[in-house]
Amino acid sequence: KQQNETTPNSGSFDCLDTRISPDPIRVALYNSDEQRVWSSNYGDAEGSFSQKGQGKHWLCLENGLTYEQQQESREQRTNPRNKVTRSIGFSLRVKKSVSSMAKEILGDSASNDVDGTTQKLIQLTDDLNENFQVLTDHMSFMKAREIVHRELHEETFTKVVRWNILEICTVVVVTFGQVLNVWWILSKRTNSYY
Repeated sequence: KQQNETTPNSGSFDCLDTRISPDPIRVALYNSDEQRVWSSNYGDAEGSFSQKGQGKHWLCLENGLTYEQQQESREQRTNPRNKVTRSIGFSLRVKKSVSSMAKEILGDSASNDVDGTTQKLIQLTDDLNENFQVLTDHMSFMKAREIVHRELHEETFTKVVRWNILEICTVVVVTFGQVLNVWWILSKRTNSYY
């Protein structure tokens, strides 16, 4: 996103696949000079960031070997787990901060700030708003994860029900066969005595 003034860039991510290790995953934010301004640790399943900046920024979701690492060692083979497709929920927000909006609205009356109280309150408001946004993101990621688990649960339940029906049918057929076999044996014995 192109920015003309310094604004906060914030966001969060969450690896939605709980069955797959998040080991090679890393999320990074690069500025307009293609310098990394924030990155998560390799293997972090979730995280959030908040950075101020201007100009274009890139949010990169890395699944293993990065471009820089690939350039350093051309002969290094990619680990097989890096070839696994993963689902990652992420959100990115670029917005004006409350403090910059307050400066626009208050104008000259901002000089009446006693002991920086207004600035402290504005900063606390920014932090509270950012933490609320991260919490909202986390809840939406949990909802997406719940949908994936629900589908897995339904699929497993369907397979269990099918196997139970197959077992019941097999028991009925075997029981019917045994009854016919006993009837046939008994009918042969009664016929042989007369």
